[in-house]
Parts: sequence; C-alpha cells; structure tokens
Amino acid sequence: MHVLLIEDNEDDAELIQQALCERSTDAVTLNWADRLQTGIKKLAECPVDAVLVDLSLPDSQGLETLDRVRAQAHDAPVIVLTGLDNDVVAEKSLLHGAQDYLVKGRLTGDALRRAIRYAMGRHRVEQALRKSEERFHLTCLATRDGIWDWEITSGVTWFNEAHQSVYGSAPEKLRRGHIPWAEQIHSEDQTAVLTNLAQVLQSDQKLWTAEYRFRRADGTFAYVIDHGYVLRDHEGRPYRMIGAKADITERRQAETMHAVQLAVGLALEESASLGEAVPKILRTMCELQGWTLGALWLIHSQDKTLRCNALWHQPSLPAENFARIYRGLALRQGAGLAGQVWKTGDATLCPDILNEADCPILHAAQKADLHGGIAFPIHTGKEILGIMEFLTYERLRPSSSRLERASELGAMITQFLHRKDLERQLRQAQKMEALGRMAGGIAHDFNNLLTIINSWAELLTDEPGQTTRTQRGMAQIREAGNKATALTRQLLAFTRHQIVERQPLNLNDRVTDIVELMKRVIGEDIQLTLTLDPALGRIKADPGQIEQVVMNLVVNARDAMPQGGRLDLETKSVSITHSDPLWPDPLTPGPYVTLAVRDTGCGMDADTVAHVFEPFFTTKELGKGTGLGLSTVYGIVRQSGGTVGIESEPGRGTTFTIYLPCIDEDSESPRPVAQPRSIIEQSKTILLVEDNDMVRGLARTVLVGQHHSVLAARTGEEALQLVRQRGGRISLLITDMVMPGMGGIQLAAELRTLQPEINIILTSGYSDREGSMLEQLDARTTFLPKPYTPDSLIKAVNAALDPTLSNQT
Repeated sequence: MHVLLIEDNEDDAELIQQALCERSTDAVTLNWADRLQTGIKKLAECPVDAVLVDLSLPDSQGLETLDRVRAQAHDAPVIVLTGLDNDVVAEKSLLHGAQDYLVKGRLTGDALRRAIRYAMGRHRVEQALRKSEERFHLTCLATRDGIWDWEITSGVTWFNEAHQSVYGSAPEKLRRGHIPWAEQIHSEDQTAVLTNLAQVLQSDQKLWTAEYRFRRADGTFAYVIDHGYVLRDHEGRPYRMIGAKADITERRQAETMHAVQLAVGLALEESASLGEAVPKILRTMCELQGWTLGALWLIHSQDKTLRCNALWHQPSLPAENFARIYRGLALRQGAGLAGQVWKTGDATLCPDILNEADCPILHAAQKADLHGGIAFPIHTGKEILGIMEFLTYERLRPSSSRLERASELGAMITQFLHRKDLERQLRQAQKMEALGRMAGGIAHDFNNLLTIINSWAELLTDEPGQTTRTQRGMAQIREAGNKATALTRQLLAFTRHQIVERQPLNLNDRVTDIVELMKRVIGEDIQLTLTLDPALGRIKADPGQIEQVVMNLVVNARDAMPQGGRLDLETKSVSITHSDPLWPDPLTPGPYVTLAVRDTGCGMDADTVAHVFEPFFTTKELGKGTGLGLSTVYGIVRQSGGTVGIESEPGRGTTFTIYLPCIDEDSESPRPVAQPRSIIEQSKTILLVEDNDMVRGLARTVLVGQHHSVLAARTGEEALQLVRQRGGRISLLITDMVMPGMGGIQLAAELRTLQPEINIILTSGYSDREGSMLEQLDARTTFLPKPYTPDSLIKAVNAALDPTLSNQT
C-alpha cells in the first residue's frame, strides 16, 4: 500500500510512519512531503493508494489545501489529518470530498490503517457509482429513446433530454401525479394503455410493454413502444418504475403501408373498372392509415381542371357538406394540396392545411377541425391521370419516408391501372373479334342472299302485267329486304367491319343538316340546344355514318326522357394529352373534335354504364329496343379512330362525348380522276367472277340485259384461265373480294399485269381487310357493296366504263 503524507511537522510525520508500520501485516510504503507543492509534484510523478494531508501547511491553508490535493489525486482517496478537533471543519472537509477526518492526538496504528482501508473502499464504490452514473448519463444523451424514471410513491418523474425535446417534458418541471404522462396518450389508446399498466402494477410482474400513440411537443402524434421495469419493496408494493419510449412510427407506417398495398391490390383485382375500384381504395386507405377523408381528383380534359371523381370519409365528418364542396370544385394547377401535386408532379405533405392561404376548403376544414394532409399523383405513361388526396384531424410532421411510401402507392396504383387497362383492351378486342367473326360470317352469306332477294324483287316489280296484289307483295319484299340490309350494316358497324367511304368533313355541318330531323324525332316536350364551335377542326369520316351516330345518340337521349327535358349538343376542338381511364379505349395524344350529347334523363348506374356498348344489351323493355344503337355508335366511332366517353349517374342525366381525330387538311388531297374517253362503245366485254352461283347468275342476267358480253367464272383461278384461253381485250372486271382460293384483290392485280387499262369493280358484303385496301384504290377501281340491286349494279358499270356518267348516278 502506497501512501503519500503531506505534513510540514517532521515529528508528526515520524509518528504517523511508526503508527502505520506498527504490528502491520500489510506492506506499507509512506512517502512524505513537507509542502503542498512538493506533495502535488509527487502525486504527478507516481500514483498512490491514499493521501494523508494536514490542512495547515506553510504554502496552503484550510479547505483550499484539500481542494488542490483532490484535484491532483484523481483516483486516490484523501484523508484529512489535523491537530484541530473541530466538527464544523470536519463536516466541511467531508463535503469537499475528503473520505475521513482524523485528529492526530487520538490516532493509533490500527485506527489509521483501518481508516485508510475504509477510505479506499468507499472511494472505489464512489468511483464505480460515478462511472455508472456517467455511463447512464451518456446513454441518455446518446439514445434517441425517451427515458423516464417514475417515483410512484411521490409522483415525481424524471425525463432524459431526448424525452424532453421530442415530447415536451421539461426537467425543471418534474411531473407529479399518478401516471403523469397520461394526458399525452392518444384519446383512442388511453383507456387500453392505462388499464394494462394498472394491471401490471397491481400484480407481481416486473416488466410492462405497450404500443400506443403519444403526443409530441409539436402537437403531432408518434407511435411508440414503451418498456418499463417495476421496482418493489420487501412487501411487493411498487415504489419506482424506470422505462424507455422508442419511436416506432416509421415501422408502424411501413407495416400499415404493406397492409394498404395488399388491400389496394385486392380491391383493384376484384374490380372491373377504375370507377368500381376507387371507393374501395379510398375507404381502405382511410381505415388502415387513420385518414379522416380521402378523395380522387381526375383531370378534366376539356377545361383542364381537377374535378373530384370519388370521395370517402369517416362517419365523424359532416358528409353532405364536404361532398357538396368537393363535387363543386374545379381546381387549377397549384390550387390547394391536389393542385400543388398536379403542378409539381410529386407527392406533397401539408402539416396543416389551415395555414395555407389558398386552401379551397379552408372554411369547411376549420369547422371540421381538419389539419394535416398528403396527396400523390397517379400517372398514365408520362402524364398525370389524377390525384389522390387524404386529410386528417391531426397535424403532420414533414417526413420524406412518408412521401416516398405515398409515391410508391401511387406507382402501384398506376401499374395496376395500366395492367387493368391492358386486360380490358384484350378482353374487348377478343370479344369484338369473336362478334366480328360471327357478324362477318352472317353478313357475307346474308348479303349474298339479300342481293338475290332485293334484285329479283326489283326486276320482277318492273315486269308488265302484274296484278295490284302482286305489286303490293313485291313492294313488301323489297321493304323487308332493305330493312334486312340496314340490320346487316348495323352488325358490321359495331364490329368495325362495315365498308365505309371516308372523306374530310365538318361535324358542325352534319349536325346542322339533320337538326330538323332531330326535332321531329325527339318531339316538342324536349328542348333542343346546339352549341357549335365556329373554329371546329375537320375530321375524316363517312358522312352517313356520322349522321347515324348523332341520330342514335339523340334517340337514346329521347328514350331516357319520357316526361320531357333538355337535350344539349355541343361541339369543340380539344387537345388530348392523355387518355381518361373512364374511356373504353385509349386515344393517341393530339388534336380532336368532340361532340357531347347531354340529356337530363334518368341516368345510369355504374354497372349499366359498363355494358352499354355491348351488342344486344338494352335497358328497354322487351320489344322496345334491339340493343344495337349504342354498340353501332361505338363501332362507327372506333372505326373512325376515336372513342366515346360516358358520364352518368342515376337521376342526374347522361352525357355521351364522342372524340374524333382532327385531320391535316393539307395532307388530304383529292383522289385523281380518270380522264373520260372520247369514244365509248355500247357493248362491252365484262368478266364476272363470283363464287355464289345465284348471285353470279343474277348479275349475268342484269348485264346481258344491258347488251354486254359477259364471261362468267366461279373462282379467281378459273377467271385467269378463261382470259388466257380466250384472248382479246376485256373492258371491265367485276369480282367478289372474298372467294375460295384466289381472292378478288389478287385476281385484279394479276389481270392488271395482262391488261393494264382494265377497269375493275370490287364487290363484297364483308372482309376484315377491305377497309384499308379500299382507301388505296386507284382511279380505275371502284367498290360496289353487297347487297346491290340491278339498278346500283348498272350505275356502277356505267360509271366504270364511262367516268363522265359517275356524276349522273
């Protein structure tokens, strides 16, 4: 044991050394210094186990001596040796850190050695305690957890700095009372947490754990996991509890987001359309994430504003008020939380919407006490399709991870919508393909039969000597044949296989031309209003088909207003940047002409809207509708490169909006017209190729009746063989386009290599390749659709043989 003695009296020093070594079993080394400075120097040179110091030295007096020695002694205990027996000085010495106070006159060797050993022991304990406290202090500083120490009997609670800064618990205002932080627990969690804590305290358990929402200093709530350890007295009564709160908000949000993603994915999988899925998505996100209100805003393509498409809210919110406000809003870019997202294209979090001056629902939000909000975009390709917005009663903290998760959710919904759109397009294409094949097969054979029926009815009507009864019968046959022809064309129209003759036209002109007809159809109890854009672009379409589209929509609107109402027709030029998910088909971005047909009728629910374009689907009673009106509209518009949008709600009327692509008029040059020949012979040689025997026989009869020489063949191969065997010039080829083996297009090409000047008439009732082929016909090739009549066949032949007659037909 190494001891340093700082004592100016040499005799006292010798006595102390003798006392230490007297009858001692311990090896004691005593180092002596007669001045304080000398002692401090020795302490610096060599560590010791204990220091004995006199407070009255030549170079230092009193408690200052003790303080200076302790400052240098570091880990060694200091014992005061003095000749003054003074209780006040003794007490002050102990307060200044001395381990003991010994009076020289009463010292013995045993007492001195015992005092040194006890001092060293106490000093080691104090050092260990200081280190432990230091570690605890540093741990409290280093951790982000909120550490608390609750003295249950007194109600005093201590909090570390992390707890103070995050949750607002000031150390100088120690909290008193039973469970002093109870008022910061979320009201919805408070009962469960306090009940659980009381059960632990009343039992013999030592550990307590709870997860709950806890209010931060800024008024927002954090999800925390709170662990506590209960200290009990010898009778098992709790007197102290120490614990720590860990902020698990990020973890809980991630877990919730995972649940939301699963639920949203399931909602999308189970829904047939966006309109069906959105209410489920909004409700799921609000219930799982604790939002008070959720809304979907879609970009209105015509006026470039955000309109609320769907809304869901907790029962605590005044439903009618918010539904009315949201439905009536039309947000521009940058307006409100949703408008900001539309402007930036990024997810945005607003800590408190009441602090936003341009908040469009400020007054309603104040009354409902709504504060925090988040919104994120839903994309289609590179364009923003819409915005999902969510509001809550709570204030929110800025959180990059929360924004990232919101963006991920928007991307997930976008991905699901894209896949749904592809699936829907595939199903629609497959359905239309199947129906098209069915309709095409019917039309091909049916038009051949109608050609025979209508033609022979026309020929027999012109026969002399018929009775009145026979004439009436033939007229009814012709009328029935014409109706059957129209029905066949409707079948082909909705499958987009009807043969059309597109030309540049102005939609305003087509609407104006049939306005009187519309008035007669709708009756006097329906008010008709036209709003036509004077700067409307031109489209390329079949005029007759466009008129059919308008009339079908007008008739449909009339039937939806049996008690009268208002019918508005409006044309506009618009620029489409992205497709609306509510359209049945996507559109290529670019300029379009729109026709909106808006009625004030009974409207339709979402399930009915989903089926309106299906052929033979009708909401009318039996015998009142064929179910082909809207499907025909859809087929014609799609065949013209556009689509049809629907907006309808039960009791709120319906709006059908047709989108047709504008054309570049400079690129639409007229087809060159063949120059008329100066000399036309009366009788021509005509090659007639038709695989249907009755149609071929009928056409041959009509042509021979016009004094033409007719070469008839059943197939393309047979026709070529006939031409090669016969030789000589053929003036005209009349051929069906669809035949077994060589088709009419290939036959025409082969004959052109033999006789480049030959004129050609192509006939057909149906072909899925005809549309694109017919748009590329040259001046010497024309098309005659089936079913044709003798009169239409004669006119087509005359026009082909002499183009100057085409304007006379």
